[in-house]
Amino acid sequence: MIGMNESQLRAISAIERACSVLSLLGCLFTIVTFCYSRSFHKPINRLVFYASFGNMLTNIGTLMSRTFLENGTSFGCQFQAFLIQLFMPADAFWTLAMAINVYLTFYFKFDAERLRRMEMAYLIGCYGIPFVPAFVFLFIKDHDGARVYGNASLWCWISYDWDLLRIAAFYGPVWIVILMTFFIYIRAGRTIYEKHKQLRGFNSSDPDPLSVNGDAPISTVKTTEITVTSEVAGERGMQLASMNRQNSNSVPSTKSPNGAYTVHISADLNNTAQAYDEDALPIQGTTLQHTSTVQLAPRRPANISRRRNHELNNAAWSYTKCSILFFTAILITWIPSSANRVYSFVNDKDVSVTLEFMSAFVLPLQGFWNAVIYAVTSWSACQELLEDLRWKKRSHVSELIDERNGRDKKDAATPPRSRNVLRSPPGSSRTFASDSTTELAKARAHSADGSRHC
Repeated sequence: MIGMNESQLRAISAIERACSVLSLLGCLFTIVTFCYSRSFHKPINRLVFYASFGNMLTNIGTLMSRTFLENGTSFGCQFQAFLIQLFMPADAFWTLAMAINVYLTFYFKFDAERLRRMEMAYLIGCYGIPFVPAFVFLFIKDHDGARVYGNASLWCWISYDWDLLRIAAFYGPVWIVILMTFFIYIRAGRTIYEKHKQLRGFNSSDPDPLSVNGDAPISTVKTTEITVTSEVAGERGMQLASMNRQNSNSVPSTKSPNGAYTVHISADLNNTAQAYDEDALPIQGTTLQHTSTVQLAPRRPANISRRRNHELNNAAWSYTKCSILFFTAILITWIPSSANRVYSFVNDKDVSVTLEFMSAFVLPLQGFWNAVIYAVTSWSACQELLEDLRWKKRSHVSELIDERNGRDKKDAATPPRSRNVLRSPPGSSRTFASDSTTELAKARAHSADGSRHC
């Protein structure tokens, strides 16, 4: 190997295997916790779960390190190269899938159920597209009978004789995917900035959360007037004629045979003046006025709709921040290795020792970075899982003590949490996001004053 001695090659093999072990442990953590509890079933975590299987298979290849480089045509070397060619770039494809979810959430209002329907397409795209060249390269040979897969210094992969294929079939597609992801986040970032400006405007102009567009509660005044009429009755007294429904629309006052008058009660003040004729006795009138104020609550549908949009925007923003973390990890992974391959291509198959060591360090750590971000975005669920495991341990010790004291295991007092998997303690207000973008927003709101994670 040009530019590298034996001790450096051994150091590279040690670095590859150590990083591969860390990555495998991270993948196992992701898979086990995701299968154990639904508290980890956030929409973005589902994609990390699928990507973890590809990361594990990549690490199986990187764990082999330089073992099969002496015989490039052996099954071990070809199998290692196939695993690396297929599953290592798939991690970048999964990052693009996360970016597509961000795009669909922001601009097409996809919820968790619709995003889940996209997962089969993601599985086919992320693993199916890299599979085609990885499989075809197993059967390609040059005019001298040399295979595509062979010695690539770090491990078995596309050999130096096929250096152009490294750019065309591996690094080229990866960087196209990275650029697509980058442009999606640029556009989403612009939308996020505009939404946050709108939300800040709402907060400054709407001190009352129950008001609509900052208006004060609507109030109305209702005034009721009551007129009381009295008179001195004549010698013959006053007789009231019968008031039936048939006369309700007739003339308000009619003269009775005995000289008195009939009484008609009406809400129309204009007709009361006609209620008395010239033969009626003098009357005295008193008017009482009662004023009442009725306060009407504002229309809530608009306010509820605005709150729901606010929650959806928070959910999309939380999802975007987590996706950007994965995008950052992808850049850390691919920039050193891409620079190494470009250097080798430009300098006639020469290598940079520094870039070789950096590539050996970052490439096997894909699963580890994904697991770290997965744990950070699900930190509340991780804490709940640890608490549940502690309760189970205490319950087990209590049962052993009860057995030694001759008690029956079924009658032993078991703490309530030992029979419930990942249930919040009494009085706890914590909620965990599941397969709903709105629930993701609620989980973000509940944890915003605490750990400040995605």
